Amino acid sequence: MRDTANYKFGGFPLSAVNVLRLISELEGSYQLLKYLGFKEDMDTLDEIKQKYYKLYFKLKKQEKLPPP
Repeated sequence: MRDTANYKFGGFPLSAVNVLRLISELEGSYQLLKYLGFKEDMDTLDEIKQKYYKLYFKLKKQEKLPPP
């Protein structure tokens, strides 16, 4: 039987790697919107991506710090 604890709302840990996975998905969606010609939706995704890029770099920096 599989452990499904991760597959619920908030089940994944908030880590730089998981945020980077999300950014990758957003970037792929952005490219598809570009090729389909949905400029307004591209702009919306740009705003969302900025939020998660900031979070990614913050987490990446925190994860590099030695434990207190």
